[in-house]
Amino acid sequence: MFGLYLGACSLMTPLTPHRAGAGRARVAAWPRMALAEGDEVLVVGRGAVMLLAAKMAASKGFKTTVLIGDDKKTAETLVGDEAQELPLSMLPVAGDDVDETAIEAAVNGASGVIIAFDGEEVAPQAALNVFMPTSGGQLKHVSVLSKNLNGDGMGFFAKAAKTAANAEIWAGEEKKVEAYRDMETRVLARAAEVGASHTIIRVGTLKGGGCGSSSDDGGGDDSFLKEFFYTLGQQDVVNWRMLFDCDTLGVTLKRGDTMPGPGTFAAWSATSPDACAGDSGRGGAAAALVEALRLDAAANADFGVGTAQGRAPPTAEEWKALFSAA
Repeated sequence: MFGLYLGACSLMTPLTPHRAGAGRARVAAWPRMALAEGDEVLVVGRGAVMLLAAKMAASKGFKTTVLIGDDKKTAETLVGDEAQELPLSMLPVAGDDVDETAIEAAVNGASGVIIAFDGEEVAPQAALNVFMPTSGGQLKHVSVLSKNLNGDGMGFFAKAAKTAANAEIWAGEEKKVEAYRDMETRVLARAAEVGASHTIIRVGTLKGGGCGSSSDDGGGDDSFLKEFFYTLGQQDVVNWRMLFDCDTLGVTLKRGDTMPGPGTFAAWSATSPDACAGDSGRGGAAAALVEALRLDAAANADFGVGTAQGRAPPTAEEWKALFSAA
């Protein structure tokens, strides 16, 4: 089973529907089994938001394993040296250092699974079959990162801004929306099959995720990804991504698929460090995925994550209040 998975590198796929009939699964919600400190969590996917979710899960006391590509050095640089003090293991799924026995143990021992992609990718059924086993596992809850799919605030302006200003803008193209809905259907069905509860965390354009200028008392959070994050991806004369991580750490949370896109302001907000419609901070998205593992109010539901001005992210108690009030 794991040889097939590893041979396909990460078993992830571009945004194409699994089969005809995309849409949300209509399955019974499984009773909540909240995770507690010390429980094992498996984090899969790709990119900065996946690594940040893994680091946050470990900082919350979960025994966390994250499956990464063959560039383990980059992942370790982004997470930082303090990861050595956390219950966090990074297991490559490609290259010479693959340890199939360790991966199998992490899958079978996981009480929680987090699925999170930075780019516009979805997890195919083959991956869900591996990470959410029907036998030999003890999965209680799965948190999955999806997108705002309602179409509000999308259209021409969002697509134009994606092409001209920021390729990471979520513009809600029809085929991609269909693929995300299909993935949600399959995740919910698989969760019901293995007897696990679920949470879908919806985001728009992902922004930030680094530590800001926290080391210089300039705002930000040192528990986020390290400064190396700002050398990756889109570069500008003004590092708007760092400014975002200094001043836009607040979070808004709404139940259901109700968050709007950027609308006619898409070009202006494309590289803005301010709190804008259609944006989601990587820090807020990653924290929501982790908090959903243990909060009863998050179980068997979907929530949209938006941004708000703030120089500190929500505390654990504030996350509890956000999910309860959504």
